[in-house]
Amino acid sequence: MFVDWDFVADQFQQYADTDPVHWNEGEGCIHFAGVPVFYQRHDDHFILEADGIRVEIPRI
Repeated sequence: MFVDWDFVADQFQQYADTDPVHWNEGEGCIHFAGVPVFYQRHDDHFILEADGIRVEIPRI
């Protein structure tokens, strides 16, 4: 399946630190359009992985 990385990155940057109900772990998995996206939190960035693709995005 296709992952819209711009959308996923935007969602993480906007909500990962402000929505503790859905983003409450240091690492985990969130589904976007049925695609599991695994994440790891770091002090200044996130590592996201889906469909064998791994990306880093800055925390804002």
